Amino acid sequence: MTNLLKIIVISSPNFNSSEARTVTRLLESGLEKFHLRKPDHSTHRIAHLLDEIPKEFHCKIIMHRAFELMKDYDLGGYHHRSGEKLRKTSALRSRSLHNASELEVETDILDYVFFGPVFPSISKSGHKPKMSLLMLRNALSKLDSKAKRPLVYALGGIRKNKLSTIIEAGFDGVSLLGSIWGKPDPVRAFKEFATSANNYDQSNFS
Repeated sequence: MTNLLKIIVISSPNFNSSEARTVTRLLESGLEKFHLRKPDHSTHRIAHLLDEIPKEFHCKIIMHRAFELMKDYDLGGYHHRSGEKLRKTSALRSRSLHNASELEVETDILDYVFFGPVFPSISKSGHKPKMSLLMLRNALSKLDSKAKRPLVYALGGIRKNKLSTIIEAGFDGVSLLGSIWGKPDPVRAFKEFATSANNYDQSNFS
């Protein structure tokens, strides 16, 4: 399933017994990038999860924090926290940004960035936007003048009914967490979101 609006799914920060199977099903269903983020868990446990996911999908997995696993697994890339020193890797490099001024720093050497929260977060209580959508639109439009710019993914409070607002603001894609893992069936939630994005693309760009 190919959408003009790109979709990334970020892992739940916690483990669950069926996670490897769920992640595999997401990737089988057309998910292009899965961000593996387990900030409160050991590298060993994260590695065990990777071992349970077929190697053919490792190239679609982007690692958070556990950079040492990049040498042991053929992963798709590494995601940097805001302020983290840029790592040397031939894989994709991305970063989380939270202020408009950050969009003008190092973005020419990143493949893509997360920017947010754009809306009040679904998974983090009290995590709210720091700037208006108009300010966001202006900040994103300035990137278009760059010879090389990263793709910018909206993060925070992303729901299907926000699609038009996200696209009109100038985002290239969305990063989903709460809207996927907060549902009884994460794979179904992803498919429904992807279908909504695809239908919106077809109705507005046909």
